[in-house]
Amino acid sequence: MTKVLAFAQRMFPALLVLVAAGDVLGQGVVAPFAGPINGSMAGASTAAPVDFGAAYWNPANLSFLERDEVLLGPQLVIPSLHYTGFLPARSINGTLPTRDRLGTSRSDSGVASNVAVGGSFKLSPDSPLTMGLGIFGLVGGNVNFAGNFTTPTLGPRQPPNYFGLGPIYANTALLAIEPMASYRVGERLSLAVAPVVTTGTVQFNPAFFAPGAKDQFGIATFPPATNSRPFWGGGFVAGVFFQLTDNWDLGFSYKSPVWQERWSYNSYNPDLSPRRIGLQADIPAVYSWGVAYKGIDRLLVDVDFRYFDYRNAALWGNSIASGGLNWDSIFAVAVGGQYRLTDNMNVMAGYLFNQNPINQVDTLFNIQAPGFIQNTLSIGASLRLTENVVLTTGWSHGFRNAIAGPIGQVPGSTARMDAQVDSILAGLTIQYGPPRRRAATEVPVGETSTEPY
Repeated sequence: MTKVLAFAQRMFPALLVLVAAGDVLGQGVVAPFAGPINGSMAGASTAAPVDFGAAYWNPANLSFLERDEVLLGPQLVIPSLHYTGFLPARSINGTLPTRDRLGTSRSDSGVASNVAVGGSFKLSPDSPLTMGLGIFGLVGGNVNFAGNFTTPTLGPRQPPNYFGLGPIYANTALLAIEPMASYRVGERLSLAVAPVVTTGTVQFNPAFFAPGAKDQFGIATFPPATNSRPFWGGGFVAGVFFQLTDNWDLGFSYKSPVWQERWSYNSYNPDLSPRRIGLQADIPAVYSWGVAYKGIDRLLVDVDFRYFDYRNAALWGNSIASGGLNWDSIFAVAVGGQYRLTDNMNVMAGYLFNQNPINQVDTLFNIQAPGFIQNTLSIGASLRLTENVVLTTGWSHGFRNAIAGPIGQVPGSTARMDAQVDSILAGLTIQYGPPRRRAATEVPVGETSTEPY
């Protein structure tokens, strides 16, 4: 029995990996796009100023928008998450469990919402300075697994028959508020900067990062991390956009780490006496490079290459021994296109691939397979309702993927999570004011342009 209890005590803190992994819905924890047009192109926009949503990845795009505009872009997110656990009979200390334990549970995550709203404007038609303000969903996701007797890990704590944790819950929702300024230097170049302020809530139950007093079985207990206020953070984005030739555009942006205040919670001990717990976590820095080609009549194609520096972000890159998740930094590639089908309708499509950030770690879930969602396909269409109003609808599908590994060092055991996510995109782009000053290589104002933007 002593060996069995020791195994269970080592097993529980590692569940933080499971909880955090439930939020992995593409590019780690960072939202891959903003708004229906940008989303329909799978976020490919660092060198493609097609709408205000493109400023999410590169604020220097603001200087090359066709007109001043406002974006209203709600999004519905429909995740599908499953956890499967398997413990062979007598795999623990040669005695437990007395029979094979196998179960699959579905996370009751529901339908989540996201948002991308904002606008851009010039103080005067001839000003080289374009201002903007965006509010974007930056980080979001949740897992909500009910406790049950059939799925190992989610069972009750009733030694020697069960060593489970019961229900497992985590929810993260962070908004980014970004005032932007883009300065057009000559006809082909723009430079931009945008301070970033984040606010939102992060909740865990149980809080595996804060083990507490041992229970009557000698196993550590874990308090909830739910009673808290909104947390704030700050960083910045810098961007460059350059028209290399008539047909080729280049873009680059740097999103600094978003330095978060400590996530602190008013929790309690098993006897309900008060306890203060907390966790330090930052959002990783992101480097984005983009190239766009518009040399084919009515067509624009953009390719973005990104680097997410999880390894140097608090929590994500910290070692397991220090309470971190030991994630790797990753690369992502987004390819998106827009085709002007008629004078009033554009169609868009895009594909996003990202590496798996979850490193092989010596914990309960010895992650060895690729991370959750690595492949995302998007499509959409925009219809110009009036001279000033464009309606866009789209759909994005993150293909199902899985992470798996043994439960601790138990021979023959398996812990597996799989996930897919669908997003319904919709929104309005409201343009106003006169057309922007165009570069010498662009179509003069008053003539018909066949370019997508």
